[in-house]
Amino acid sequence: MEKGSREMKKKFLVVNIILCLLFFAGGSFAETLEQAWEIGLKVDHLIKAAGEDTNAKVAQLAATKGLRLPTVNLGAGYLWLDNEPGAYLYDREFSTADDKSLSYNATVSLPLYTHFQISSAIDAATANLKAGEFTEIAARQKVKLKIAEAYIAIILRKQQTDVALSHEQSLAAHTVDVKNLHDVGMVPVNDLLAAQVALANARQMLLQAQNRLDLARSAYNRLLNRPLDYEVEISAIPLHYPTVDLADLSQMASDKRPELMALGQQVEALQWQAKSAKAENGPKVILRSGYDYRENSHQVNESVWQAMVLASWDIFDGNVAKHKGLALQSRSRALAEQRQELATLIQLQVRQAWLDMEESRKRIEVTKETLEQAEENLKVTRDRYKEGVGTNTEVLDAETLRTINYVNYDKAGNDAVFAVIRLHYATGNL
Repeated sequence: MEKGSREMKKKFLVVNIILCLLFFAGGSFAETLEQAWEIGLKVDHLIKAAGEDTNAKVAQLAATKGLRLPTVNLGAGYLWLDNEPGAYLYDREFSTADDKSLSYNATVSLPLYTHFQISSAIDAATANLKAGEFTEIAARQKVKLKIAEAYIAIILRKQQTDVALSHEQSLAAHTVDVKNLHDVGMVPVNDLLAAQVALANARQMLLQAQNRLDLARSAYNRLLNRPLDYEVEISAIPLHYPTVDLADLSQMASDKRPELMALGQQVEALQWQAKSAKAENGPKVILRSGYDYRENSHQVNESVWQAMVLASWDIFDGNVAKHKGLALQSRSRALAEQRQELATLIQLQVRQAWLDMEESRKRIEVTKETLEQAEENLKVTRDRYKEGVGTNTEVLDAETLRTINYVNYDKAGNDAVFAVIRLHYATGNL
């Protein structure tokens, strides 16, 4: 019985240890770029502002559509006069109304024809709404690009900090070797001094790298609406080069960039607004019906139902409507020119991102080949120095070359990742 109890305690202890390990391991999962995007898109103020602007355009469209619906008006009043109104008939005076009277009415009006003023306004509001939706998409993509830039900055700063730490540790080991050789009289004191100065500089570089890493994390946390000192660990971003050529990417950007789509819809909205403005003085037909009641003891029927069709046409309004339309057409053409300018800038963005990606790809290949060479060069130089056939300057130079090569390799890799992301953004696929 006692043995069984001990076995149960052991199993219970093992289970608790496993649960604790799973708990702490779960808390150390690194954040991915997709998770960062999901968080950032929910808290970014520019996206919220763009969303509210879209909501305003939805309400504006609903208000414009309401112009073609019937309107109902209710009215009531009570009238006091100092005397009863009257009239003469064959030299006789008689009253035509009471000096006090109650009145009320209900009127329904429905526009039957407005010379396309209302329908054009609805089309304009619809195009404005589509422009707002594209603007919101553009805002989301800009935010994702900013988050990606901050995310990659942390990766780069972390790699630079690791390189700086490796550089400091390598020089610290070399300084120990130089001191040992100096203590036995094998190297002059200036070798030791040079090594100590190089080590001090390496430690300063490490402090600067750690500070830049902390600032990069703070900038990243700000975009995700977190405390600036929030401890965050992030995952590396896999590098996947696009499989289509530059010409196809350029065409994709022309077809999908939301900024271009938004400007196109704004141009269309202004054209519809111009048509609606010109229709202000066009012929209009309105159907109106209602009920009127006026208290009057001298009148046979105090209440009446009515229905009428009203037609109107402002033949001349001082060319106000015409010039309103011309002004809106000019604004439409101005936006169309801006869209053409933006289209060329987007083509440049695509080409620049593509060229940067290709450059980074080649830099990775070049620096990757020399990583092992730089390590081997440092090892051989140190061995030669310990054997008395090399110089301290050669060792320090070899360590500097090794550090620079790692910095260049990390920079090329992160530049390539960000260039690919920028290419997705430039083509409207981010």
